[in-house]
Formats: sequence, C-alpha cells, structure tokens
Amino acid sequence: MNYNSAQFWLLFSFILSVYWRCGHRNQNRVLLIGSYIFYGFWDYRFLCLILISTIVDFIGGLGVAGRRISTRKLCLIWGLLFLSSLVFSSAVVDSSASLIKGDWPRITVNRLINWKTALIPGCVVGVIVAYSFSLPWLFSLPEKSRKLAFLWISMVANVAILGFFKYCDFFVESTRQLFINVGCGDPGWTVLGIILPAGISFYTFQAMSYTVDIYRQECEPTDNFTDFALFVCFFPHLVAGPIMRAHTLLPQVTNPRTFHYRQLTDGFYLILIGLFKKVVLADNLAPIADDLFFAFADDQANSRNLISVVVGLYAFAWQIYGDFAGYSAIARGISKWLGFELVINFDQPYLSTTPSEFWRRWHISLSTWLRDYLYIPLGGNRGSSGRTYLNLFITMLLGGFWHGASWTFVVWGAYHGFLLSVFRFFGVRDSHPKRSFSSWIWYLFSVFIMFHLTLFGWLLFRADSFQSIIAILSTVCHDDRFSVSVYNHGAISLILIYASPVLILDLITSGERRLARVTDGSILLQAVVYSFIVIMIMFFQAEKPGAFIYFQF
Repeated sequence: MNYNSAQFWLLFSFILSVYWRCGHRNQNRVLLIGSYIFYGFWDYRFLCLILISTIVDFIGGLGVAGRRISTRKLCLIWGLLFLSSLVFSSAVVDSSASLIKGDWPRITVNRLINWKTALIPGCVVGVIVAYSFSLPWLFSLPEKSRKLAFLWISMVANVAILGFFKYCDFFVESTRQLFINVGCGDPGWTVLGIILPAGISFYTFQAMSYTVDIYRQECEPTDNFTDFALFVCFFPHLVAGPIMRAHTLLPQVTNPRTFHYRQLTDGFYLILIGLFKKVVLADNLAPIADDLFFAFADDQANSRNLISVVVGLYAFAWQIYGDFAGYSAIARGISKWLGFELVINFDQPYLSTTPSEFWRRWHISLSTWLRDYLYIPLGGNRGSSGRTYLNLFITMLLGGFWHGASWTFVVWGAYHGFLLSVFRFFGVRDSHPKRSFSSWIWYLFSVFIMFHLTLFGWLLFRADSFQSIIAILSTVCHDDRFSVSVYNHGAISLILIYASPVLILDLITSGERRLARVTDGSILLQAVVYSFIVIMIMFFQAEKPGAFIYFQF
C-alpha cells in the first residue's frame, strides 16, 4: 500500500476519524490494527515475520532487564505466533515453497494434510516449546550471562530472518558461480526465488536495536506487548523508515498523546511536500533514469553519449532523493497528525561538501544506526588511524550490503567507505559559506565536487550489473560526441523544472528543520507555496505512478 494510492488515504482517513475519539489504550490498539492492515495489504502472510521479530525482542528486552514474563501472557503470545504461522504456511505445496514468486495455489484439503504444509507451523511449535522450557534456565543464569544470552537470541533471530529472506538466493547463486569460476563445475543449485518482504530491513533493525539499547541501559523495557508491537510496526515508518530508536519512539507509544495546532499545520505541509517530491519530482524523472540504465542493461546503448549518461545520472540522483525524502516527509506528516514525532531523515544532502557531511544529511536514521551499533562497537576512531579507516570501510561495506543482495551494492558501500577514508586522511573538513566572496566560491566548488562524487556512487547503486557499469563508464571515458539531442534538451528541462522548486523549498525550511518559515509565514507566502504545490501535484504528476524505491530494501 503506497502513500500515493487512494487505498492508503481511505485507510488513514478511517484510522484518523476513530483515533482521536478513543482513550490512550484504545488509540494504541487502533494504530496496531491499522498498522497490520497497512502491511498485510501487500502480503498478509508476512505479518508472521513481524510477529516473530516482535515476540523475540519483547521477551529479549524483558530477559535482559531481568523481568520475568507471566505464564498467561507467554501463552497468549505464543498462541498468536502459532496462529500467524498457520497463515504464513497456507500456500506451501509439494513442488514449490510458499515463498516462491508467482501465482499462489489455492488451499485444498489434500494440501492441508500434506506434511510439507504442516512443516512451518510444526517448526514454530517446536521452537515455542524449546524456548518456553529454556526460559526458566535463562532467567536463572548469572546477570551478565543472562543479559548476553537474551541479547544473542535477539540478534541471531533477527539476523536469521533478514539473512534468509534477503540474502539466501544471493549466496546460493554467488557460491554456484564461484564453483564454476574455479573449475569445479556447475553444482546444479537453483535459487528459490524468495520474495523479499517489504520493509524487512527496517523493522528488523528497529526491533533488534531495542534489545541492544536495554542491554546498554539506554532505555527501559515495556511490559505491555501491545505497546511494543506498535513500536515495531507503527505504519508511517514501517516499510521505509525512518528507523526509530526505542528511547525516542517507545515513550511516545506508552504515554498519552495530545493534539496541537502546530502538528496540524506542520503535518499538512510535510504531507504536501512529500507528495510533491514523490509524484512530481521522482516519478517524472524515473523514465529518464530508466531509459539510460535499461539501454545499457539490454546492450542497446550505441546511441548514448556522454551527455545522455550525465543527464540520466542527474535524473536518478533527483529521483531517489525525491522518492525517499518524499516518503520520509509524508511519514513525518501523518505521524504528527497522530501526535507522534519522527526524526528528520533528510537534511539537504546534495549541499554537502564532504562524504561525512553527506551521511549526516542522507538517510540520517540509518547513518546514525550504523554509527552507534556498528562503527562505534568496532572501535570507531579510538584506535590507530589505520584501524579507524578499516572501521569506516567495514561499516560502509555492510551498509551497502544492507541495501540489497547484490555485489553492486557491496561495491557502492565500499566506494563510500573509501571516500570517507580519503577525505579523513587528507583532513578535508566541511565547508560553510561565510560573508566573503572567496568562501562562497570555495563552498560552491566543494558542493559541486561532492555532488558528482555522490553521482558516481548512484551509478554503482542503480546499475543492475558490473557489465552495465563498465559499459556506462566506457561511454563516459571514450565518447567524444558532445551533441545535445532534442531528447536530452527535454530531459534537462524537466530536471530543472521539477528539481528547482524542491531545492528552493528545502532551503526555505532548512531541510524540514524550520517548517515555521512556511507554516507561520505571511499569508502571501503560504498562499504562493501551497497553491504551487497543490497545482503541481494535480496537473503535473507522472502518468505512471511508481512504488517507493526503498520498499525493496
């Protein structure tokens, strides 16, 4: 269910109409049901995965804190998980697993009694029984051992879920290719074609960080399963972030919420600008970017020259920004209407002057997550310079791998790790414009250089294979045709027409940090801004709306 779809706004309108009429506890129940409907609209069976992650980390958080869970509550939770596993396994058949892409077979009596159909719920029962019997022993361990045990159970469970659904096929195919390349022959392995559940990278990271934060004594666990389940699957940020920390979001779940006029005005602006970035900027530039990358993927790039490559890369740079920043803005806007505050996820990233500044401005919630849960535990910058560079490289390498099961994402992460290390080695610091003319010239030059370094990274990110990357780079390096075709003229015009207003509005609001400049501005300013955004959304949205790019991550 997309934010730019009528189905979502119908669901949200119903939730909002009921939400503020309820007390705090019922508000949480309404939001939890609405969140499961929102996610289940895409594929209801994968709600089981969210429940597994939720239950493991709910018990894990209590276990780390040394709080025993009652037998009654434990039975209710396990029963919920078992019933959801029956739904999850409802399409397991003889010849293909339930996670294979394609049409889903209908349930029949024969399949219901087939042992393969019962494999998943049977395994769930086995895990339930084993874990239940192990809980008294786990709680009886010495404090340090108990904390580590529950922490590791949480980490292993979440990484296993993420690893299987996102990386199983990747490792199978990569290993098969390795056997072939070293001369061992084709082992005959075939990938399963596992469907990637929407948002799995986001909600597993969020659930896992909860247990880690309790272990670090940075937050207190909640004894209320409904509250914790809502923390994990709160629908505004469920499938594409921002990734919220327990100490930031959980208190907003557990404490009563009040509605303020400021939330109404700020939320309205964020929703409008988010829709503008998505349906006007991102979706209109998507065909230009797709034209470039599809041409090289299909070996039909003879007509492409340096100019068309640059134009296509510019289009993708603004497409992915508009797509992801638009999602985050809408998520923040609808959250404000529900009385929640989500963190700012984008802060004018293309005005960055160094790689470190870029990652403080782009996908901020992921960047800080990687910093706090990976870079710092690896040692951060506390060791030697060489160790610091290695930590940076490993962090960005894994950050790239988090984005997708492809070697191109790994190389993209390695590239950004290399940039961070090089800039740190030469002591290049962020550049900020001052009053002097020379400082502005240096700042604009630094922005220009960093943007194009980022642009090369987007080539690695977007290309479907190394062959496409090599072909595009070959065109850039060897092509001497600098003619600008009619198509490129039109593409450049579209980029300027759609990207310029976004850049201007981001400058006015300082990347969503100063929304009051618009929402509390003069009547004339508000009339101009809101009228422009509404008109653009109504008359200039793309003919073919697209799903949000980060849904696949």
